[in-house]
Amino acid sequence: MPEGSQPLALEVLRARPPEGVAARKTPVLMLHGAFAGAWCFGETWLQRFAEAGYEASAFSFRGHGDSAGRDRLDRFGVEDYVRDLDAMIKDQPAPPILVAHSMGGFVAMRYLERAFARGAAPPVAGLSLLASVPPAGLWGPSLSLMTFQPTLFFELAMIQGGQPSWMSLDSVNRALFTPETPKEAAHAYYARLTTESRRAVLDMQGGVRIDASRIAGRLPIQVLGADHDVLIPPAFVRATGRSLGVTAEILSGVGHGMMLGRTSEKPARRVLEWLARVAS
Repeated sequence: MPEGSQPLALEVLRARPPEGVAARKTPVLMLHGAFAGAWCFGETWLQRFAEAGYEASAFSFRGHGDSAGRDRLDRFGVEDYVRDLDAMIKDQPAPPILVAHSMGGFVAMRYLERAFARGAAPPVAGLSLLASVPPAGLWGPSLSLMTFQPTLFFELAMIQGGQPSWMSLDSVNRALFTPETPKEAAHAYYARLTTESRRAVLDMQGGVRIDASRIAGRLPIQVLGADHDVLIPPAFVRATGRSLGVTAEILSGVGHGMMLGRTSEKPARRVLEWLARVAS
């Protein structure tokens, strides 16, 4: 068995409805983006969703957060992350709704595409995409970033190359948040960012392409974007929505890091409003 296909111990954060809150049948499983881990949902979202009655969990892909494999991160690709997601779905008490951010959205779509291509309905109750990498991958957003934000493009490339000190706090704000985000908050998040697997990045740059038509119309889908997002700009979010047969919503005053900071309540509320319509 190739090393990348072997199961690894994954970090999982969980929150359950507090006493007195009626528990819903459908759990929520959250998938983080590149350079991050389950911690980005643990700050506020897990508890927020648990208080709404959902058993909520977030996990770190192999090589991220406190999951195993950090020492060989570059050996892992998108298909390895899909295997992690498959293991986590099987561990849920009922078919979950996936809430997936950035790279996590790409992984979720790849998982669903493969399942539907085999002719089997996957044990998933719905999909909420948050500033997701498009089905066609990162080539388009990367070209946009290189054209309109060349300095930020260079600094992100240096982080990927193992030189995080090249990225300024102003660039962190532009990449993840809004200009109003306090620098001390940006610094705290910046300290938690890690490198991403070069193999996974290459997969998303064109090595793996998703046929969204295999997913469209097969399960409830929500697509959210952010008007301050320079990594996955609104135009690409809208295109993702069209490819999946839904109308994307672009949230105002929000950056790419939707789950973090002072603007995290707005996207959380929109996801919970959608969940109330589609989840049992």
